[in-house]
Amino acid sequence: MLVKSVFAILRRLPLVLLLLGPVLASNHAHAFEFSGHAQVCEMAYQLVTPETRQWIDQQVKAGGEKSFAHACSWADEVRDERKFRHTKPWHYINVPRTAMSVHADNCGDKGCVVQAINDMQQRLINNNDDWQALFFLAHFMADVHQPMHVSFADDRGGNKAAVRFKGDKTNLHQLWDGDLLGKFSYKKQSTLALGQISAQQRRDWSAGQPLSFANESFTITREIYRHYQQAAQKPVAIDDAYIRLFRPQLQQRLQQAAVRLADFLDTVTARVEDSASSTKPPIAN
Repeated sequence: MLVKSVFAILRRLPLVLLLLGPVLASNHAHAFEFSGHAQVCEMAYQLVTPETRQWIDQQVKAGGEKSFAHACSWADEVRDERKFRHTKPWHYINVPRTAMSVHADNCGDKGCVVQAINDMQQRLINNNDDWQALFFLAHFMADVHQPMHVSFADDRGGNKAAVRFKGDKTNLHQLWDGDLLGKFSYKKQSTLALGQISAQQRRDWSAGQPLSFANESFTITREIYRHYQQAAQKPVAIDDAYIRLFRPQLQQRLQQAAVRLADFLDTVTARVEDSASSTKPPIAN
């Protein structure tokens, strides 16, 4: 009788709530991470050449995504699938607590975000229709600019470092993965952030390679942990002063990721065009 009563109550609940409940819970858990990645791809999409943008549109369509901004989270969505589980270490690079900088040999046998960026760019140069490589590259370029994705192995990149943000218990990794960005529309935020990038900044940020990008993140990571270790309470409370100090740094990391992603993608299309030109037969006189 009890079981029948429970089912009777469930049947009277609006079906839409039953269907949307898990979806809403899932979106709440991942929305801010999506926002950060979407910002990077939206800004990069506006920065690339028209030829690169047209190529991106073709790959987004091939991958079944509605926009490049949405495609940026694809790598997170599939990493728990059996055929993509090997990509999990590609989202980060962790170093010993005693490390002062990040080196290529920190990557490990299973790969890391630095190696993955290089590999995906080469895959695209070899096959510019490899939409998975494009989606991976776009995602990992954002990851390497997120400080907690270039962090210490002993607490799993901040996942074991407890903090309290706006009354809720969380950790340093989650804080920097999205909570610190705030509840802003990725489209509005990307438009605002893009307008704040000067021509000089774009030139300055275009220099460098994935390992140097990782070391930029690690410099911020070490500063983050200095602040964390100075706090006595457990979990550490994130106050307004912390937000004022670090949110602009995180926002600039997204801007830098967008500029560099745009440059990487323009490089891919330029090399593909050069290759196509070199294989054309000479024009007869």
